[in-house]
Amino acid sequence: MSTAPLSHHEILQLVEPFTRAGRPVDLAASDRGARKLAFRSRTHPGAAPDGQALKEELVLESLGTGTCRLTRTLTHASGLQARVQAMGMQPAELLAWVEALPIERHFSSGPGFLLARDYQALGSALAVLSRGQLHVRPTSDDDQPVPALSMTLDVSRVRGVAADIVLTAPRDPLALPDDVLAVLGWHWTRLVPERAGSPGWKSRLRLRGSPAQRTAKAEAALDRAAAHLALTLAEPPAAYHDRHRRVRLGVVLRRSIPLLTPLVLVAVILLLPRFDTSENPGLWMLLYHVPTLLIVLSFCVQELPTLKPPPWPRRSKAASWRASGAMLQSSPWKPSSAPTA
Repeated sequence: MSTAPLSHHEILQLVEPFTRAGRPVDLAASDRGARKLAFRSRTHPGAAPDGQALKEELVLESLGTGTCRLTRTLTHASGLQARVQAMGMQPAELLAWVEALPIERHFSSGPGFLLARDYQALGSALAVLSRGQLHVRPTSDDDQPVPALSMTLDVSRVRGVAADIVLTAPRDPLALPDDVLAVLGWHWTRLVPERAGSPGWKSRLRLRGSPAQRTAKAEAALDRAAAHLALTLAEPPAAYHDRHRRVRLGVVLRRSIPLLTPLVLVAVILLLPRFDTSENPGLWMLLYHVPTLLIVLSFCVQELPTLKPPPWPRRSKAASWRASGAMLQSSPWKPSSAPTA
């Protein structure tokens, strides 16, 4: 790979399609040594879903192999950023790919949250989601510039690989239940400590299908998680349990599948000799295939299998989600409070 700075001739070739499209180069912000060309920024008044302005910045990188990478960065007034990148041989084609993605697709908002999405443009008609960033700030905290909860979702380009999720509390430690995302459905996993001593948790989201299908599912999942987390933090912990009581019990059952599989297998082995296949053929066949079904379900569960029973969901008596006093004992932001399953 060439490390030589951009020559004057190379700069003229690279910026020509941008100049023709009304995108003059900003030489003061460019870096010839790093082979990066910046273009004059733009401001889009009221382009954000909450009516705020968005600042647009465009950077072209010549990688020295004939391949270029174009990055468009949109910055919200809150500081949250969203990007779209495109890689290829023709700068004019990359610009067309990036501009084909509407600015409005990058951001969405609702009561108590702001969501930004990063994309990888693979053509003028195809952009796949690469990352989602969520800032949750309850409406009662409008005077707080720092979000109460942040979530990032990184989507792999590899087919069949689950998306990685990280949650952090930039402002105060929070005592969130470990099933706060798992209640959203089968494809979500529980929260586990990100690493020892880190005030963050991680989770995963199963995504299947083609790149376009994975993007659509990830976008829908982000919207649903944003509304869910914003509503959860806006209400006391007891309201969360009351709303999701049955779903939380379903999460316990789902997490118990690895433990139930060997127990049911032993039970079926003991029961099968007691049934006469000629008298109860249907029941005998049902019992015969129950272990197989549980084994298949075990492989479908996103979480790592464990033989420990999951904790039973309980209704919290705390007044808020902040980890203080007695709530600190069950806070997910303390390494010693890692869930047992």
